[in-house]
Amino acid sequence: MLKMLKLKPALLHKPGPQVTQEISACIGCNECLLACPALSEPITIDVLNHETIAGSISPPVARFARACYQCGACVNPCPVGLHRDAMMMWLKVRLLRSEREE
Repeated sequence: MLKMLKLKPALLHKPGPQVTQEISACIGCNECLLACPALSEPITIDVLNHETIAGSISPPVARFARACYQCGACVNPCPVGLHRDAMMMWLKVRLLRSEREE
């Protein structure tokens, strides 16, 4: 007989404080969002940055997080070398946790 395991949230390759530090280094140029093939509705970088680390996640940002397939197209265009892919993974985990709490 199979034993059901309680799954734990995915381990991230960047811890929360490092994601927060990268977000605070963002200059708001929007290049990552312009390069993203998964973005289907307008989202400002300010809103995305804020909702990645704090507060509630709005429906447009939640849809974007679900649509992101971690292709990495957002990484190279960043003029300051931030890892939006890691920030999106953090957002995805926050979204999953918030959906579990509902």
